[in-house]
Amino acid sequence: MARAKNTDRAEARRRHRELTRVDEPQDEEFDTIDVTPPQSAGLRGMFRMPNIRDDVRAFPGMLAHSPKLWIPFGMLALAFVLAVLLTQGTTTMVDGVETFQSSVFPSGVESLVSLYVQLTLPPTALFVFFIGGFLAPRASYLVGALLGLVDGILWSLLFLLSPGAQPDAPGRLVQPSDVVAIILVAVFVGILAASFASWYRNFLRSSQERARQNRAAREQQQKIKARDDAKAARDAQRQAAAAGRSTTPPSKR
Repeated sequence: MARAKNTDRAEARRRHRELTRVDEPQDEEFDTIDVTPPQSAGLRGMFRMPNIRDDVRAFPGMLAHSPKLWIPFGMLALAFVLAVLLTQGTTTMVDGVETFQSSVFPSGVESLVSLYVQLTLPPTALFVFFIGGFLAPRASYLVGALLGLVDGILWSLLFLLSPGAQPDAPGRLVQPSDVVAIILVAVFVGILAASFASWYRNFLRSSQERARQNRAAREQQQKIKARDDAKAARDAQRQAAAAGRSTTPPSKR
């Protein structure tokens, strides 16, 4: 009889060891979690002085190997051609009011073409400069300056070649000083607009990077919580097994 009871005690100890067995590799897996908080450069990293010498040296190669940078220049050329075509037409009197009718575009298309020209060609229009700065991989201010130079020249040519485009002041822009002033304004606006577009692009990228880092941090916290919960469950299992063992009455011999 005592031999049978000793066998039962040995079986109970074996079951207790199986219940309290710890899977160590899981702890090692969780211990490799990097709990370092994500680092962010902040807004200070997006404001830095340009390296003008390196930017000027890399600018020709950037134009040669980045076809997308020619998109805003093509938009300016198209706007200039459309603006010249818009000046081709006749002026008629309708109820005592002069009305200009284009001889190239229908009335419905003319309004759309005129809107495109107004958003693209004037030196104070920022649309093209924004596109150039957004597409530039670096030296966005140089892209804006070149776009401003081209824009100022085209805008001056529009009035020099198409006098009908000048309201109430024929020949006003014939003076070289006026042309220079327009070009300088266009270059200045182009530099500012393109630089702001580049900054905004970098701001969007940094925001996406911070969001990715925050997601990674949340995933790390979830893994740590799962590790802690697993350890707590194992501890509770050990304590329950130990309590069950301590309440087991001693065998009588």
